[in-house]
Amino acid sequence: MRSSEEFAIEMVAVFRQTTEGHLLDCNEECARLLGYSSREELMGVGLEYQNASDLASVSSAIRELGVLSNVEIALRRKDGSIAWVLQNLRMVEVESASKVWIEGAMFDVTEQRVAAQRFEYQAYHDTLTLLPNRMLFVDRLNVALAATKRRGRPVAVFLLDIDRFDILNNALGRGVADRLLRAIADRLNGTLREEDSLARFNGDEFVFFIHDGGSGTESAIVAQRTLDAIATPFNVGGRTIELTGSIGIALSKHDANEADALIRYSSTAMFRAKEYGRNLYQFYDDEMNARTLERLALVSSVRRALDRGEFEMHYQPEVDVQTGRIACVEAFLRWRHPDLGLVGPSEFFSVAEEAGLGGRITDWVVGSACEQAKQWSDEGIQSRVAVNLSSREFNTQSLARTIERGIRVSGLEPRSLELEIAHGSLADCKRSSEILQALKEVGVLLAIDDFGSGGCSFGDLKQMPVDTIKIAPMFVHNMIRRADDAAIVQAMITMAKGFDMRVVAEGVETKEQLSYLLNRRCTEMQGFFLGKPLPASSLAEILRMQH
Repeated sequence: MRSSEEFAIEMVAVFRQTTEGHLLDCNEECARLLGYSSREELMGVGLEYQNASDLASVSSAIRELGVLSNVEIALRRKDGSIAWVLQNLRMVEVESASKVWIEGAMFDVTEQRVAAQRFEYQAYHDTLTLLPNRMLFVDRLNVALAATKRRGRPVAVFLLDIDRFDILNNALGRGVADRLLRAIADRLNGTLREEDSLARFNGDEFVFFIHDGGSGTESAIVAQRTLDAIATPFNVGGRTIELTGSIGIALSKHDANEADALIRYSSTAMFRAKEYGRNLYQFYDDEMNARTLERLALVSSVRRALDRGEFEMHYQPEVDVQTGRIACVEAFLRWRHPDLGLVGPSEFFSVAEEAGLGGRITDWVVGSACEQAKQWSDEGIQSRVAVNLSSREFNTQSLARTIERGIRVSGLEPRSLELEIAHGSLADCKRSSEILQALKEVGVLLAIDDFGSGGCSFGDLKQMPVDTIKIAPMFVHNMIRRADDAAIVQAMITMAKGFDMRVVAEGVETKEQLSYLLNRRCTEMQGFFLGKPLPASSLAEILRMQH
């Protein structure tokens, strides 16, 4: 046995205690490690174990083995905080007293332990919302499914996707969008029971499961309650934000008993909810799985079509009926499918856009339209080309750069390109005005497509740098037999003239509609009566005839 003097000169924390935990001796380093001012102060208190069972386990093991190495123990410091220490211990037999003492050295590993805990936490949690991530969620779901097999407690998995969040993200900016995601996570946590589990997967996708979810009725109630919670306006940074969500539900009792399968099936059902109009929930069924496989095959085909050059542009004229001249041609995307023939964008674009291919397609469309317009210009054919932008692409931060690149690469005069933005894309008038102004600075012309179908008001439109409005076909179709639609069409024409904008009527399909519009001073029209979309080569013949 060493003396107290020997303990005092050690540079590491050393101590001696009984197997019952009574501290017999220690050095100053031991006192410092635990936050005491001196060895004497610590001796008066002794080593305080965070868990009393640790001392019992160590005492038992030291009696049996005689030596213990790298034992990690939690001790209490003087201030009550925890010090994690690594101990190397040996048994000392006291023959005169027929007792066993424990003698050891210990090292402070608190920082390493905290760092390891932080690393482990980050590995299993989303850093933005602090919710469990996919890895931890799958682990918990597997545990719940194992319990289901033993006790017959079915599990329901819900996958929630915030509708059109990518548009909001671009409109609000990353900082506000992140705060909104945290607010969504907090609200979802408040709607679930403590025993249920919620996680964030990626972006705006949240997933959770509930126990005893085998009843479709119970799951439907939970899903609707969740949708109602999401639909309640959020206040983020003084800004009121309204959201909707789409939920897919998969039941362990009916659909699968494996975590990955249930998550996959709930995702499939969620996409079906979006197809049905969003702000809905849908239960998974086998038919959905088949549709999902079709969807994946379609996305793969679109990706190959981009790589193989299977897309082409057709152009529909906008005609000034007073002069008979083509004032502009609108570009329409077509897919020359090797098996299905010519396919319109309604058959593939929304699916491709959901899969993240919208940007590539838009780049190609803008580039192709600019090249075609430049080619016509070089041939002496002066005709403006209009390109339609989806709501999602209109709200991307890179849009102006995409347009500028298409113009620069082709060498096209900017005013020979007109961009058409759907009226419904302009719901956030302030944000929309900023985007339109950025596009205007590129030098292109701007048109509001499907005007009257929703979005900004007439008053808001006055503040936007818009050159043309295009009256939505639904008003043109009904204006002759419905007085209210006729009044709307007249108001649009009058407003456009008052704002010194061009006005184009879309969807003109009869001579009667043409005459009606012409009598109301709308001279530029577009529709099947005046010409269907044609390949560039066919339309070029018509354009050459008027030059």
